[in-house]
Amino acid sequence: MKTVNDDRNNRRSCFGALATVCLGLASPIVMSEAIEEIIVTANKREQSIQDVSSSVTAIDQDQMKRGGIQDISRLEHLVPGMRFGQSGNEVRLAVRGSRTNNVGSEAEQVVGIFEDGVYVPTTTQAMGAYVDVSRIEVLRGPQGTLYGRNTFGGTVNVITNGPEFDEIKGNLSVLYGNYDNIRFEGVVNIPLSEELALRIVGMTDKRDGFIKNLNESGTGDDLRDKDAQLFRATAKWVPSDAFDATLRISKYEDDTNGSGIWGYQQIVGYVDGEFRLGHLYAPGNASDNFDQGPYVVNRNQRSTADTKNVSTTLSINWDAGFGTIKFVGNMTEFDGLQIYDPDYSDGGDPFNVGFAGWTSSQDTYSTELQLFSNEDAAFEWMLGYYYYKQKADWNWQALVDNVNQSPSWDTQGDYVSDSVGVFANATFDVFEDTRLLTGLRWAEDSKKRKDRVDFSTSPPVVTEEGDTGSWSKVLWKVGLEHDIDRDMMAYATVSTGYRAGGINFVAPNVPLRYDPESVTAYEIGLKSTFADVAATLNLAVFFNDYNDLQAASVIPTGDGTTVLEFTESGGAIDAKGLEAELHWTPDGRWNISATLSFLDAEFGDYTLSEINGLGNLGGRQNLDDDQTGLLQLKGWTPAMSPEFTFGLQIGYDFLLPNGSRLTPSIQTTYTSEYAAYDINVKGVFQEAHTKSDLRLTWTSPGESVSIEGFVLNLEDEAVLNRAVVFSPGGTTNTATVQANWNDPRVWGLRVNYTF
Repeated sequence: MKTVNDDRNNRRSCFGALATVCLGLASPIVMSEAIEEIIVTANKREQSIQDVSSSVTAIDQDQMKRGGIQDISRLEHLVPGMRFGQSGNEVRLAVRGSRTNNVGSEAEQVVGIFEDGVYVPTTTQAMGAYVDVSRIEVLRGPQGTLYGRNTFGGTVNVITNGPEFDEIKGNLSVLYGNYDNIRFEGVVNIPLSEELALRIVGMTDKRDGFIKNLNESGTGDDLRDKDAQLFRATAKWVPSDAFDATLRISKYEDDTNGSGIWGYQQIVGYVDGEFRLGHLYAPGNASDNFDQGPYVVNRNQRSTADTKNVSTTLSINWDAGFGTIKFVGNMTEFDGLQIYDPDYSDGGDPFNVGFAGWTSSQDTYSTELQLFSNEDAAFEWMLGYYYYKQKADWNWQALVDNVNQSPSWDTQGDYVSDSVGVFANATFDVFEDTRLLTGLRWAEDSKKRKDRVDFSTSPPVVTEEGDTGSWSKVLWKVGLEHDIDRDMMAYATVSTGYRAGGINFVAPNVPLRYDPESVTAYEIGLKSTFADVAATLNLAVFFNDYNDLQAASVIPTGDGTTVLEFTESGGAIDAKGLEAELHWTPDGRWNISATLSFLDAEFGDYTLSEINGLGNLGGRQNLDDDQTGLLQLKGWTPAMSPEFTFGLQIGYDFLLPNGSRLTPSIQTTYTSEYAAYDINVKGVFQEAHTKSDLRLTWTSPGESVSIEGFVLNLEDEAVLNRAVVFSPGGTTNTATVQANWNDPRVWGLRVNYTF
């Protein structure tokens, strides 16, 4: 008997090895090369990527190698509309007009990052290495009903390889590159029995700093170096066809010099509204030329960026007949320390500084329970429950006689965050070729300000209980999918998302609480497969209406010389645009991909605390009005939101007479001008640019050995990927622009052996 899903199932089957057969039955066109089906779990169940009615980019292991992806920093080359920003060891992603401004233990990211189903809570932890990763899925637009808070701008899902039961196998690789980069990776897969298998992964990665520090103590002080180690052990138990359990234990450490927390150079500034070049508040004993371009500085204070992350995850799947139950539980311990030179020069006292960085020791716990229908049917559903708790002992740091300690103005204890979510999602077949999508989620978040602690007593005692705040939100999604034919699907969705509110505890004269921010997103898309030319083309048009967005502002610290960042309610942004992805594999030798993004993002009514030194900015702020004290951003462009981006990746396999393969490939990305900070003043703009990579790979017969040479950022383009505009502590008429630049040109040679 024919079911209402027969046509959808037929369309889905027109991929992979069956594509030629299906097309042969439907038309006289014969496909030149089979299209490999890409299975993703973007909607928390396995689907072909061409059946997912949202903008999702799936990057498999081969694409990761071609794209040089070893961490999150290079995803922007393969994902349309995504920009990578960075300051110190903090990730600041931007998607569709949303951008990450605040960082730290209490900060909430605008793009939720998940590894094997577990939320990565901080922007620091998001900088971990990608080793033995099966695929990366990037969803653009809010994913609130499925993933909850802090998937405001999208979601990055990192899925590692699990144990396999067929045989002992693995791979070893070694990389050598400039800056004395040496990286070792090893993977071994061990079937212990027919029911139990183990997979062990290890990595070490050492490199000199990209940013040369001219300080007399030598290359050991160069900034943004690397000394990282990763270990992961995964065990999988499958006692029956209906049940499996996977336990993952991983540890990642990186002990480096780092750079600056919000950027590592003061590049320009303003005095009473007048634009000036250079560092405007350097100490009087600083030299005349302590910064010599983006990659040469002179800092006389030691820098440190040490992090350690230990994670344990248990995943269980049980087919109960009427549906499948999935459980994911995680415990993570994180410790971090970042110290930097806060006067950004070779002057000042390098051993006694009132503000020098931060330290954090935090524990997070999360549990997610899902129940979803098993079979393709006219009604597919999923129910879920989520709980998350974070406890962080997080404090600013000072240097006293070159010893780290918490300053007297930051005598506070633990910060606590809790989140609960209950959700349901369903798909209804309205007609044979049309489906209705629905999703609903209730979410509640609570946060507790750090207790004030008297550290002068032994033991320290709590002198003031921290304030608490709680917020709840109902998120929803509704949409339609329509199969135009077996190779083309159109969809339209409306969805909501939110980012949790929070509590400031940096100083008594800032707002205690700030509200959640919300978005309503509209998207129309087309997923199409052209089997006769072995290509897929996916298009999406979107409009995101952001409201009550949080603004990043700064305030002087207790020492009166430096500033701290805090969060306040800002206002609205409207973002609309178009994104396209093309993948084409003609004749099995060519591999061609292209991405395209048009974005029109603009602030509506959006204010933050005024910045002394910038002047009145054409009436945007009135420094003479003590009652207002606000800077209006209306009409400006949000940070990291270029109007146009284009990416192209081309590779070709030359088959050599001995059966080996030689594959040259090129990857290039063009990005139009953008502002690297929300305050669009001169000095924060990055001009239009390209960044290109070259790669040449030789693969042996049987593919057991490969040798790869590469050059990344061939143009050696210095790209401003983060800026901050603020009024330095101790000044009343000065503003400065603090900058962070991308990595310079790097090259390397990698040898890989698979057994």
